[in-house]
Amino acid sequence: MFQYRMLKTDGLDESAIKNLKDKNDDNIIYFYHPTKTFFKHLKQLYKLDIQSLFYDEKEAKYEAKNESGTENIVTLLLLYPKERTDEHIERMVKSLIILKFQTTTFVITEEKEDFLLHFLKDYETKEMTGGESLIGLMNAALEKMSDDARKIRDEITAIETSISNSGPIRPIFNNLLQLKKHLITLTLTYDSDDKLIEFFKREKDLLQLKTNGVNGTIQLEESLDTLKKLVKSYDRYLGHLDVMITNLSSFQLNAIMKTLTEISIVLTVPTIIYGFWGINVKLPFDGMDFGFLLVFGISLIISSTVWFWMKRMKFL
Repeated sequence: MFQYRMLKTDGLDESAIKNLKDKNDDNIIYFYHPTKTFFKHLKQLYKLDIQSLFYDEKEAKYEAKNESGTENIVTLLLLYPKERTDEHIERMVKSLIILKFQTTTFVITEEKEDFLLHFLKDYETKEMTGGESLIGLMNAALEKMSDDARKIRDEITAIETSISNSGPIRPIFNNLLQLKKHLITLTLTYDSDDKLIEFFKREKDLLQLKTNGVNGTIQLEESLDTLKKLVKSYDRYLGHLDVMITNLSSFQLNAIMKTLTEISIVLTVPTIIYGFWGINVKLPFDGMDFGFLLVFGISLIISSTVWFWMKRMKFL
C-alpha cells in the first residue's frame, strides 16, 4: 500500500522537497505547474537536469543512476498528446517526468492531469511495490492515449454523417486535418515510449518489476500494442475517407459540369435562331408587328424539342 500527495510547486523550498522524499513508507508525490525554482532545487538535491528533459526533449528518455553508492534513482520521461486544438504538431505533446527513489516516486506534469489523479486514488488502498507503481503510471498514460484514439472513432462517424448530409464542405477538411495531426502525434508518442518498455524489461530486477499481473511488463506491452492497433486502424480508415471525399468531390464537379453543358446545348438553339433572324436580308415575318414573338416561339419550341430528345436518349 502506498500513500500519495498532490502538490503545486509554488513556494516549495529545497528542504521541503528533501523532506518529502525522506519517508520510510512507499509514497508518490505528484507535482504540477513546475517552476524554474522547483527544477533548480531538484538539480541541487539530486544532480539531475530535469528542466531540460521536461521542456526540450522530444523523445522519451530513461536513466538509472546510483547516488553515492547507496540509492538508485530512476528517471523516466514519458510523452503523451495534449487535447486536440488548432496548434502546430510540435506543440501537441506533453511530458510526464517520473523520478523513482528507494521508497518515494516523484511525478511531474505541466498541468494537473485527471488520468494520474484517477490512478492514484484507485491504487491508494492496494498493495504495490515501487516498481509496480512505475508500470501503473505508464499504464495510466497509455490508457489516456487509447481513450483519445477511441474518441477519433466518434469524430470519424460524425464526419461521415456530415458528408452524407452536406457533402465535402470546407469544415470537414479542417476536421480531417486535425484528426490526422492528432494521429501523427499519437504515433510519434507511442513509438518513442516503446523504448521505455524495453528499458523495463532489461532492468526488471533493478526496478523490482513483475512480468505478469495487472502492473506487470506483459500487461504494459499489451496496452501499448492495443494503442498501436487502434491508431493504425483509424489512420487507415481516415485514408479511405480521404479517397471517398475525393471521389465524391469529383462526382459533384462532374454533375455540375454536365448540367452546365446541358444548359449550353439547349441555349445554343435560340442563339442560332436569333442570329439567323438578325442577318440583313428579307426573312419571314419581316415587317410584322409581332414577328419577334413568332421568332421567340419558334426558338422555344425547337429548344424544348431538343431538350426532350436529349432526355429521351438519356443524354441528360
